[in-house]
Amino acid sequence: MKERAVGGVLLFFALVLSLAASGRPGLPADQAGPQVPAANAPEHAKQYKRLLIRNAMVIYGNAEPPFGPTNICIEDGLIARVGAMPRGWTPDAAIDATGKYVMPGIVNGHIHLQDERGGIPQPFQYEMNLYLAAGATTVRDVGADWNKAKEWRARSADHSLVAPRILLYERIWSAKGSHTPELVREGVRYAKEEGVDGLKLSGMDRDLAEALMDEAKKQGLRSAVHNAVDETTVKDWAELGITSIEHFYGVADAALDGIQNFPPEHNSNNEIHRFGRAGELYIQPNLNREKLSGVLDLMVKNHVFWCPTLSIYIASRDVIRAQNQPWFKEYLHPTLEQYFMPDMRNHGSYLLGWTNTQEVRWRKSYQVWMDALVEFARKEGVITVGDDAGFIYSVYGFGQAHEMELLEEAGFHPLEVIKMATVNGAKMIGMENRLGRVRQNFIADLLVVDGNPVENLRLLNPYGTDVVTYDGKVINNYSAIAPGDPKVKVAHGGGIEWTIKDGIPYHVPTLMKEVKQMVEQGRAERARKK
Repeated sequence: MKERAVGGVLLFFALVLSLAASGRPGLPADQAGPQVPAANAPEHAKQYKRLLIRNAMVIYGNAEPPFGPTNICIEDGLIARVGAMPRGWTPDAAIDATGKYVMPGIVNGHIHLQDERGGIPQPFQYEMNLYLAAGATTVRDVGADWNKAKEWRARSADHSLVAPRILLYERIWSAKGSHTPELVREGVRYAKEEGVDGLKLSGMDRDLAEALMDEAKKQGLRSAVHNAVDETTVKDWAELGITSIEHFYGVADAALDGIQNFPPEHNSNNEIHRFGRAGELYIQPNLNREKLSGVLDLMVKNHVFWCPTLSIYIASRDVIRAQNQPWFKEYLHPTLEQYFMPDMRNHGSYLLGWTNTQEVRWRKSYQVWMDALVEFARKEGVITVGDDAGFIYSVYGFGQAHEMELLEEAGFHPLEVIKMATVNGAKMIGMENRLGRVRQNFIADLLVVDGNPVENLRLLNPYGTDVVTYDGKVINNYSAIAPGDPKVKVAHGGGIEWTIKDGIPYHVPTLMKEVKQMVEQGRAERARKK
């Protein structure tokens, strides 16, 4: 019995050491291997051969609980080790993540690369800084100027541009014409030759969609569809093998007994009409919930990803909140501010005379939409994160943070939401074996967060958030604090401290300082022109 007891103790300690070396919960980082040699903090946007993140709590990415504290060793842009530092391994720079959480970089599955709004120039770096500051290390563009976007993608890849990794899902396939199956096929082949990463599609007749999707499969191209009120619905696209559906259009359309009840004067080219009625789609009296479940089943069966972009329509259910977001004061560029103003010439600037009744309908529609998302996920459907910012009072990066908050509102655990933003996003773009997890040999796309986003997803907002402190230290608001205690304060904290892409650390406070300077310069230039 004594020998067994000794053997059991040895086995226990062997297991603990093994866990520490693999990066799973075990000994603290300082005890999990050799002492970490001193190293300076990294410089913003400087590439290092070896970068160390020390003493971090880790959110792995696949919805398992956080673990740590532990070390993350980065070498040549890859995660070399999670756990005890290899003997003889000396970092060129080190980030002290004590009290902080590290998670995978976010894959934003629905953005638009923009260097102008409404024909007025806007610094491209403004958008890129904000997405990096919000933790996006990979973005999937679904509609931009093709020639400019190609250059931005290349410069991001060679690190001459401070920007997330860029994938381009474009509509250039339609340049050859889109009114016959033959022209559609020619257009898909042209897009492949031009070097797109995927295709952006919209509503079309079924025969054209069949030709397009068949050719896309032959060319090995992924695809994303923004449905319109058209002959094809999500049911058609799911049958034809679409990679992802965007927003909410086409899902409820496929579940109606009949069609949506449009008034006789409805004009789909009038965005006040279009967005007003879109907010009634999920609350139509003829929405068949059994049919809706069947549509979701088909999407799951055919492995269709859903990128809902809940945040981009949120102004429709509360215009006053959308117009008065606190970060507008310092970080809203005047070009974007002008584009947001109600103006029927600008896409998404439709909130003219928006009524309480319209907001109420949108709120009720959101409830059904969110319930459908939860049902889809519980049936093992895959949801991803995208914000579609640059429209409707949604600012780049801030919309992404709000998207994650809204997914929690829909009914998902914060760990599930983080998985949607990381593991699921990587899977949608076909990079699940390289991105989305804090895993050895994966690309070192990582976020060092000032606080625990599992406790509060709002910590991922580039603006930060209010936190409770006791004697200068951040505490949980369920901590034992007494009314009137002078040591209890409310401070502005949170946010991401470092966004690391391809092993290159970008200092978020520096990114945001640059954004503020761009905004101030833009406002000064506007004032001079008046």
